[in-house]
Amino acid sequence: MKSIILYCSILFLTADACTKTNDQPKSKTDFIPIISANTPALVTQGQPIISDVKCGFYSHFADITFLNFDIIERLPKQYEIRAKAFYDNIQYEFSLPVVSTFDTLMTIQTSTPGQYILKFYTTNELVQSDTVQVN
Repeated sequence: MKSIILYCSILFLTADACTKTNDQPKSKTDFIPIISANTPALVTQGQPIISDVKCGFYSHFADITFLNFDIIERLPKQYEIRAKAFYDNIQYEFSLPVVSTFDTLMTIQTSTPGQYILKFYTTNELVQSDTVQVN
């Protein structure tokens, strides 16, 4: 009798686990918060604008690998910049109080002189806007 109850319990739990449709992914590629950027105010034409960008978290729920920057030129010489990362082993129910930051360089080529505006975003929130004069 005990083995029948045990067998039915295992069968029920297995069936319940297989029918869940709201399970969230265990890995994904998504934006990562930009904390700050250090951009030069003046650059010579033909030289790239190189910003020292700090991205990261003060608590997180996954193994995080920085990938690259998503750079979109919305208007001539006006750029929206977001950082991307790969999130692996995601544990949605946990948020560990661990500082995890990435210091990296973001580069934009300067083909024409003028003012370049770099807008750094965390998803849709503007974090910082830098203006660079290219002579």
